[in-house]
Amino acid sequence: MVDVFRRDKVRKKRKRKGSGVVVAEAKKMRREFSGGRWLGSLSVWPKNVSFEAQHKDEVVILLARRHIVTNLWWIALSCLLFFVPFFWGAFPVIAVFNFEVQLGLWVVWYLGLLFFILERLLLWYYNIYIITDERIIDIDFFGLLYKNLNIAQIRQIEDVNYSQVGVFSSFFNYGDIVIQTASEQKSVEVDKEGAAFTFNAIPNPDRVARVLGELIEQEELEEHEGRVR
Repeated sequence: MVDVFRRDKVRKKRKRKGSGVVVAEAKKMRREFSGGRWLGSLSVWPKNVSFEAQHKDEVVILLARRHIVTNLWWIALSCLLFFVPFFWGAFPVIAVFNFEVQLGLWVVWYLGLLFFILERLLLWYYNIYIITDERIIDIDFFGLLYKNLNIAQIRQIEDVNYSQVGVFSSFFNYGDIVIQTASEQKSVEVDKEGAAFTFNAIPNPDRVARVLGELIEQEELEEHEGRVR
């Protein structure tokens, strides 16, 4: 899992590519998110970041993951589960056991709770979406042992849409970006999502969709001028 993307200590500074609108929009986003960066949910031109299968001159423009507030449900659940053993004495099934057995149940319960917290945290951190000047990359982990990687060239993108459903997503300004591509590649979640690429619950979906749209236009211009890499 740690090889999905890494931070290298030494890395040559790459030229930032893209149209003037892409650069201007990305710079504006970077100024706004330079402080907290949505607590790791969205990084614009992240420094010293690379990923497996990255090309030599490929520039990472955006690195995103689910908005931090999407973790609130399992954090609240973990807080609730933490106090459950304190009320075991009210259950006759557990109260009949001696102290040693009850202590063992406490240990097993909190080890399971710790594993649950670590799993949810790692899945949030390593399920990432990357936009470069050449491609879009969707890295999904299902559990801790299975990884699914979807990649599409910018020129394969046919349509980009975003949606925000509910008061919660509107208040915290996050949503889903659905990307239709010309590729036959399909995600393992295609039946549920209806598209090969869906960036789920990322911050500022409208701004990210705009950057993608400008990259598509830039790619079409380069193709028209015969300068496609």
